[in-house]
Amino acid sequence: MIFAESFATSALDPDLKTGLIFCGMGGPDGPAAVEPFLRNLFRDPEIFPLPGLLRPLLARLIARRRSPAVRERYAMISRKSVTPQLSATRGQARELAARLTKAGYPTVAAAAMRYWNPYPAESVADLLAEGAKQFVVVPAYPQFAGATTGSTLLFVQEALNRAAPGAPISFITDWHDLAGYAATVAAAVLKGFSPWAAESADPATCAVLYAAHSLPESFIAKGDPYLDQTRSTVRSVHALVQQMMKNRNDASWFDRTMGADTPLLAFQSRVGPIKWVGPELIAETERLAAAGCRRLFVQPVSFTCEHIETLHELDIELKHVAQQAGIQEFRRGTALNFDTAWLDGLAESLVRKVFAAKEGSYA
Repeated sequence: MIFAESFATSALDPDLKTGLIFCGMGGPDGPAAVEPFLRNLFRDPEIFPLPGLLRPLLARLIARRRSPAVRERYAMISRKSVTPQLSATRGQARELAARLTKAGYPTVAAAAMRYWNPYPAESVADLLAEGAKQFVVVPAYPQFAGATTGSTLLFVQEALNRAAPGAPISFITDWHDLAGYAATVAAAVLKGFSPWAAESADPATCAVLYAAHSLPESFIAKGDPYLDQTRSTVRSVHALVQQMMKNRNDASWFDRTMGADTPLLAFQSRVGPIKWVGPELIAETERLAAAGCRRLFVQPVSFTCEHIETLHELDIELKHVAQQAGIQEFRRGTALNFDTAWLDGLAESLVRKVFAAKEGSYA
């Protein structure tokens, strides 16, 4: 298992050009890429911890079996069956680099993906060609999990060690407690949930359900911080939502909604027969419906941009389940996308953590 402590971090020179690598899982860039993308995913020992010789064989079989259904899902969210994740991640990287450069830290940016193009080797080569002398690596995962963040950061680190040996590198391992991140998510909840208060809907039939990517329980038992960090994020977001509703004079209404006192959190995207962190999102949705929920607002907290797990798993699959269970109104909050509060907050955090403070900078 990979832990955050595995990544040594160097202080960066504020006057040298920095290559910012914003990295994530990635996704297929067309129908033909679905099977090899899945094969790469299941070949990762952090995702599929099986003996070396067995893992690639099973990965190939699983990818071949799952790819037709996955191709259909991508076709439902994209005319060309292309994930929107890559273009969004590239754009977010550019936005962060622009903020750092404006603050006085010359920065160029690239996206790097774990399981499909562009791989880190290509991204590092591009940044070196643009004159980068040092690097900051930022995950597109707010919370740290060894199977996602750890695996991706290690992949990037290996590429940097090959192409830029000796170059200073600063790793950001998580940003689950970033104020701008919590503020952006809370604003999305307020935008989608507060209209029910304005409509005087029965608060006992309304619920906010926070959704996060799941993780095998065995990983948590070994010390992975993902679950604790996710819960911490949700508590921060929910507290902001409560305050925002109070500021709108809707506190008494909000306090009578389902989960007002203790935020409701459920997990999506389980794969395979092993035990995963719960409650599972579909089961929790059905439970809320049985308990009288008729207006459900689902807010993802794990994703920086829209992709198959929001556009299909939530907007299509979960919405259908909710309606079948008796929920009359289903709404979903946006991912972070290009919201300025979280981009500004992340840029400010990078300045504080990565560079020595300079007069006139964010610091």
